[in-house]
Amino acid sequence: MALVAVSLSLCGCSDFLNIEPKTIVSEDNFWNEKQDIDQMVAGAYVSMQGRGFIERCLMWGETRSDNIAEGFKTSDNVNIYRVLRENLLSTNVYTDWNSFYSLINRCNTIIERAPQVSEKDPVYTESDVRATIAEMKALRSLSYFYLVRAFKDVPYYTYAVEKDDEVQDIAPSNGDSIVSALIADLEGCVGDALKAFPDDKSQEYNTTKNRITQNAIYALLADLCLWNGDYAKTVQYAQYVIDAKVKEYQEEYSHRSSFSADNVSLFKHVNDTYSTVGYPLYPCFSGTGSTAVYGYDFNRIFGGDQNSFESIFELAFNYTKGSTAYSANPAFAYLFGNYFLEKTNDVEPNAGQGILGVNPALLSDISSNNVGKFFTRRDVRYFTNINNPALSKGQGEYSIGYPQKYVAYSLSENDNVTSPLGTLFAGSYLLDANRNFIFYRLTDVMLMQAEALCELGSVDAEGNPDDNLKHAFYLTWAVNRRSIMESSTTTEVRTYELQLKNVTSQEMMRELVLKERRLELMFEGKRWFDLLRQCHRQKNTDYIRYRVSAKSTSGSSSNLFTNYESLFWPYNKTEVKNNKLLNQKPYYGDEGDEGNFSTTR
Repeated sequence: MALVAVSLSLCGCSDFLNIEPKTIVSEDNFWNEKQDIDQMVAGAYVSMQGRGFIERCLMWGETRSDNIAEGFKTSDNVNIYRVLRENLLSTNVYTDWNSFYSLINRCNTIIERAPQVSEKDPVYTESDVRATIAEMKALRSLSYFYLVRAFKDVPYYTYAVEKDDEVQDIAPSNGDSIVSALIADLEGCVGDALKAFPDDKSQEYNTTKNRITQNAIYALLADLCLWNGDYAKTVQYAQYVIDAKVKEYQEEYSHRSSFSADNVSLFKHVNDTYSTVGYPLYPCFSGTGSTAVYGYDFNRIFGGDQNSFESIFELAFNYTKGSTAYSANPAFAYLFGNYFLEKTNDVEPNAGQGILGVNPALLSDISSNNVGKFFTRRDVRYFTNINNPALSKGQGEYSIGYPQKYVAYSLSENDNVTSPLGTLFAGSYLLDANRNFIFYRLTDVMLMQAEALCELGSVDAEGNPDDNLKHAFYLTWAVNRRSIMESSTTTEVRTYELQLKNVTSQEMMRELVLKERRLELMFEGKRWFDLLRQCHRQKNTDYIRYRVSAKSTSGSSSNLFTNYESLFWPYNKTEVKNNKLLNQKPYYGDEGDEGNFSTTR
């Protein structure tokens, strides 16, 4: 396994990420003081800012799902073109996991060195050491979780490799066993993590949202436990996050009444007895009645200043073209849109068109005031998720569209949802790649809890849901309700609300939650993992085959996903060559340059 030794070339976007790097690393002049640890911790986050890391988060978590199809000049990138056709080769660049193991190794090194530095520097206290270790264990666990969901069984190690001659061949460990180890590791250190970091008001970098906190670890634990099927713990850890957000709302936001401030509202169904005050979320609109402007929640979470109230952990980027002070995030721009290299050697904006497009089934889901399979006419997320050029021009075709998230800087519509679809939502698009990448936010955690409650719930003989399913419904209702565009009459809005009376089985509630996760988290690198989690639970491919195969452009969809191993990526060909204990998966075999798509898929 190709492990990269610790790198100290650091850059970043605040005092935390601007610590001047040492030029020489040795026992004599490094690992002696707290600043050395701070520098290495900063480097861990900087390494995540690399284009390769973010692109893989998206490619592994989104591209193979039923959200994505070909976009602008997709065929120019043979690696992505083949992925969209489920022709995965071991030579594909997106099988390269080096950026994740580089982060893992950095975390391992910091975890080992931190106690030694504390012995030399009295300023670096024991509680500081424990907090550092918790932070690095969380980043390490997050990296391994991505690897397990992408490759299933992967090499797992928790010791530091600081020199090339220390690199060892490591056999892959069982993915489920790795996840269990990660859960145990985080449960043992979550109490040591900081609840918040001090914010530097002179910087746009928000350390509490942009570094690992207790909330971030609880969100990750909920995600890990959901994958492993420990639903009671998922509910427990998700509730810690929800309770913390309610407390934050009560302390910082409840007194605000004007949309000129960062306005947060409480969403609570009248029958919800599981939330004492409701769920604090941004509404989709600002103002009321004929003065309502829609897109407020999108602009607060994905546009503007980012680092919103709903954020739990997002990786900070804040880049201005021509500036060297901040780190750029070109991964979103390339995959989802807003610039391409065309005509000149400079980066040119491209009206929000990326190499990945939107599944046409989503584009044509609604027309006029009709209710679609995925969206309704009043669901603001159709417009904030999808950039449909034909729609914006008032044309009647829905042939191609692109993701809005991480591309549009702001979106708005202000004519009270009475106009035809073609005139809705004007947007401004980023000319610079300065989008933060959100790993966890509040609605994600709420829907994790709802999914876990579904698995714990049941209905009686008359089809009445038990408390677990009711709780799941109210969580899902709150996420959905905040996205419904208001109209002039309350009655009309209610026709678009989710109805508990329509839930008469555990399967119906399960599908309601997963549909809501799709609507809410579309293009955030979650959908493939959500689908994969259902297959992992059932240990077959039926769930994904039903939902993803229909978008196939590679021929007969009945040949896709016939093998559980096909849901995971092959090991990189170079890694298999270099690591004698890493054997290619039997499903992929030695496919050479042509792949085995035509014969086995």
